[in-house]
Order: sequence, then C-alpha cells, then structure tokens
Amino acid sequence: MRRIYTAVLCLSALLIGCTAQFGYRYLDTFIEWQLDDYVELTDDQQTRASRIIDELHQWHATQQIPQYRMRLQSLRQALAEDTVDKELIAQLESDAWYFWQQIKDQIAAHTAFLNELSVDQKQQLITSMQEKLDEQREEEAEEGDDLFASYDRVKRRQEALEERLGSLTDEQRQLVKSWVSESDAVPNEYDWLAYRQRWLDSFKQALLASPMQAKVIKSLITDPEQMLSEAQQDNRRAKSTIRHRYLAKLSGNLTQEQRENLIEQLDEYIELCRDIEAHFGA
Repeated sequence: MRRIYTAVLCLSALLIGCTAQFGYRYLDTFIEWQLDDYVELTDDQQTRASRIIDELHQWHATQQIPQYRMRLQSLRQALAEDTVDKELIAQLESDAWYFWQQIKDQIAAHTAFLNELSVDQKQQLITSMQEKLDEQREEEAEEGDDLFASYDRVKRRQEALEERLGSLTDEQRQLVKSWVSESDAVPNEYDWLAYRQRWLDSFKQALLASPMQAKVIKSLITDPEQMLSEAQQDNRRAKSTIRHRYLAKLSGNLTQEQRENLIEQLDEYIELCRDIEAHFGA
C-alpha cells in the first residue's frame, strides 16, 4: 500500500532523526514498506509510486539536506559560544516549519497519482487511515488528563533530554517540571485528534468525489492548518512561546559535559549531511 502523505512525515523527520547515511540512502525503500500498510497497489501503480518516491528522495537530498546542515552549523556555533536564546530557538523552529512546507508542496504536486486508484483502493486507503487514527485515540484515552498524566509528561520529557544530554541536574529537572506545568495551564483548545479527524473527513470527501477533487486535496496537504480554529492556533502559539523560553533556559544551564555531548551529536549530524550531499550530488 502507498500513502504519499507518509513520505512527508518520513522525509521531514530527517532533520533530527537520521543516524546513518546507509539508512538515508535506502529511505525510499523504507517509505514504500510503510505505505504498504495503507493500500494494495497493482504492479503498474507500484512502479509509478516508486518513481515518485525516488524523485522526492533525490529532491530532498540535494535541495533540503544542505540547508539542514547550515542550520545545524549555526546551532553548533551558538552552543559552543553559549549564545542560544529564545529568539534563536524560535528562528530554528520557524526554519523547520519552512522546510516542512516545502516538502508538503512537493508532495502536493503528485496528487494526481491518487486518481489512479480504483474506488475500492481509495476506500481501503481511507479505512486504513481511520484505523490508525482510532488507535491513537485509544492511546490518548488510556493516558488520561489528570495529575498522573502530567507526571508522565514530566518524566517523558526528562528522559528525552537525558538521551541527548546525559544525567540532568536538580535545577534542570525543576525547569522541566515548570515547563510542563506552565504548558498544561494554557487552555487546552488544541484537540489534535479532533483536528486530524476533520482533516481526514475532508480528505475522504474529496478523494471519493466523482471526479476526485484534486484542488481540495492539494490544499489539505499544503495547508492542513486550515482545519484549526482561531482558538486552537492561539493555543499552539502560546505553547510554542513557552517551549522556546524553557529550551533557552535549559541551554543556559547546561554543564560543560552536557554541552560537549550536544556539540558532538551535532558534529555527527553535520558530517552525515555532508556524506549525503556527496552521495546524491555525485
């Protein structure tokens, strides 16, 4: 099965998720395996989808990876000089969203492929996407939204930081607790599951229409935020502001060992980007 939108998710994750050049070189194969979870294609459709994924892979490696490397180099310098502040973090996040938008635009250019699917295949695609969303809804329900859920969020965030930094100091642990507490205090208007359901409902309607509403599908891919209410957008902006502030505070409280650990990881990512550029640019 193939779901082009999955390519967006996989490719964008490379900014922080790549660990080996070998894995990146065969990303297109990995995406095809992931797409097989959503719909069964004919041999001709599979050939066509593989060609699209190969084109996206080449574009991403030659056009976006060099930009990732430059942003990572800027972050490395700021960490080394201890000049990371909330403005820099906000700019890096803005850059990441810009790269994400470029990827969505590239994906949307291949929307016509969806029209090659039969009615049964389109329905299979929608059913698979709904099942994935329902699974996430069940996981969210199990997590809950009480004091224990807040404690779990603190624990997960601390563990995620320790994976990058090593052991946290008492002051850093308190910063994480304050971060989660302040973020939780923001009125929770951003029901991301309801937002994704609205997106899927609109996608289903456009995909199953006769003829398929290609313009609507392109719009949903390039501008999914259109499904967010003004209150939800305000909520997301408020939490982003909180996130930037606390990440800057944590950066200012790094021990020398933690700073060196982060710089070493960034050096590895930068070198990985150079290897990818050399391989795909050859």
